[in-house]
Amino acid sequence: MIFVKKKEFEEPYSRWKITESMTSAGLDRSSAYDLAVTIQKEIKQDGKTLIDEGELREIVFAKLKELDPHISEKYILWNRIRHEKIPIIILIGGTSGIGKSSVALELAHRLGIKQVIGTDTIREIMRNMIAPSLMPELHQSSYDAWRAISFKVKEDKVVVGFREQARAVSTGINAAIERSLKEGISLIIEGVHMVPEFIPSNPNVVRFLLYLGDPETHRSRFYSRASETHIRRDASQYLDSMDSIDKIQSYLYETATESEIPAIENKEFNKTVAHMLDITTKRMKELLDESDPEPL
Repeated sequence: MIFVKKKEFEEPYSRWKITESMTSAGLDRSSAYDLAVTIQKEIKQDGKTLIDEGELREIVFAKLKELDPHISEKYILWNRIRHEKIPIIILIGGTSGIGKSSVALELAHRLGIKQVIGTDTIREIMRNMIAPSLMPELHQSSYDAWRAISFKVKEDKVVVGFREQARAVSTGINAAIERSLKEGISLIIEGVHMVPEFIPSNPNVVRFLLYLGDPETHRSRFYSRASETHIRRDASQYLDSMDSIDKIQSYLYETATESEIPAIENKEFNKTVAHMLDITTKRMKELLDESDPEPL
């Protein structure tokens, strides 16, 4: 058995940890795992049962450099981020059926982020704390929040109702972000309620909007999800509200564009994740460069 020597303790060599560190740099999971196995075999062949963490990092870096110098540079960057314990908050916005949850879980796996929260969960907690009579829009679905609007509006009522709900939910979103930054814990939050004007900017926060430009593709995602989860009523419920969902998506796309938030059409899962990883890596490099002008 091989052990990795760290500053204060030793731990068994973990193929999965090494794989995770390489996928965060952009290497696909299959190649990363194969490389982690190869490294383990080579260490054994050298007759070592204990290897220093820094030496192991150098071995991984050298292997990645042979494959792709760009990936090896990102590997060093993400190791530095982990070593310095810099919190990363990733916000993923988008309407129902876009694929936010799947993308969030994949990013969390690749980046080693342990906490993923949905804004629907935040809304549900707030519902249990705030009575419908005090905040009726909070007790509706995002696309049905307009039903709780009792005052006259000049804008589209669907958008106004959604904005009112997003404004309320943003209180919980901002609290989660503030706590994570204060405790130095990385976090991913995904959900429809990511309206830029209600969530202050922060250097450690990376924002995205996922969308689908083709309405038929969007509809098919609901059928697919219903088939996978065996919840047929769930699909019809959303499909009956597609006009409202489309209006909310248009509003979110417009506000994301105005706020210079990357809007990514989630046509292909792997390409979407890769694009988001590249943007997040670039942002974190800028953050490290600001805190330490020395080159990586």
